[in-house]
Amino acid sequence: MPSLIRNAKRSVKELKSEINDLRKTTANIDSSVCNLDDVIASLRSSTSTQEEKIEKLQEIKEEVEDFIDDVVEIDEEAAEAINQSKDDFYDDYYYLKPDSEKSGWEKFKDGCKKVGEWCKEHWKVIVTVVLVIAAVVCLFIPGVNAAVAGLAFGKLILDLAAGVLIGAVIGGTIGGVIGAISPNSTFLEGLENGAFGGAVGGLITGGLGGVVSSFTGAELTLAQSMLVGGGGDAITSIITDLGDIAFKGDNISFSTIVCNALFSFGTGALFSGLSGKLGELLPIKIRGLNKGRDSWKFTWNYELANVGRNRISLKAIFKGIGARFIDDLWDNTIEIFKGGTGEGWESYKKAVSA
Repeated sequence: MPSLIRNAKRSVKELKSEINDLRKTTANIDSSVCNLDDVIASLRSSTSTQEEKIEKLQEIKEEVEDFIDDVVEIDEEAAEAINQSKDDFYDDYYYLKPDSEKSGWEKFKDGCKKVGEWCKEHWKVIVTVVLVIAAVVCLFIPGVNAAVAGLAFGKLILDLAAGVLIGAVIGGTIGGVIGAISPNSTFLEGLENGAFGGAVGGLITGGLGGVVSSFTGAELTLAQSMLVGGGGDAITSIITDLGDIAFKGDNISFSTIVCNALFSFGTGALFSGLSGKLGELLPIKIRGLNKGRDSWKFTWNYELANVGRNRISLKAIFKGIGARFIDDLWDNTIEIFKGGTGEGWESYKKAVSA
């Protein structure tokens, strides 16, 4: 608008200049030839009028500019107040701030926060992956397996590594199936919990079994197997509850932890005894796999016994895992019923708490 006023003012000045030129020209005309007094008077009057218009336009221009200055100042103050109010609001309710208004650093922090929340929610996956990677390194990296087997408890470590892999695969498969058909869970939740329980349970139960057998110098009796199975499941239950408290922030009371541990001990002992009885009544011995001098089991045990003189081959490791799976076939089958029992226990707790 000031620009338009300036243009109008310039046009009026040009008109005034042209009127002055015309007035000077008419003044030089001889009055005897043509009397132009009225015209000259009219031109003088028009010049005065244009000067008044110029002054009025100048006043209007100044007033408009003052008005615009006031508007800009008010707008800047209002914008500052609005932005400050918006920042204060997002400080209190950051989760409502749209991504379009976040800085690059804020987006990076949000990404890290989401990763952290995922890790806290799925800490079992992380633990399971770490255990599986450690087991794979111990078993399948040439040179590492031989170095591990040469340790004081190397044979036990390799046996535990095999137990972790088998437990993670069997537990994850059974847990995923049970979770898929359960109304209180999903396939992925069942897979996560089952793989974690299988890997940790295989590690702890195998360790307890190895310790007990090293003291007795013989294979575990049925009663010892039941104690080891119950103890392994109880410790796994305690680790699970403590992990949920530490990482997920779940509010689990001490009495609940004890109840879960006792239930796990009972089911672990019961199903270990059941699988042991089935193993006595219907032993699974397959020649060439876990029976005979030319079997997978014999090859694995032989290379373990001679680890100081020979390198353990990957072929022997695969054979050892296969033979171990067949030896534990009743245990793996019983895991289906144990998983269903555990799901029933969780459903019962939810029903009671509701």
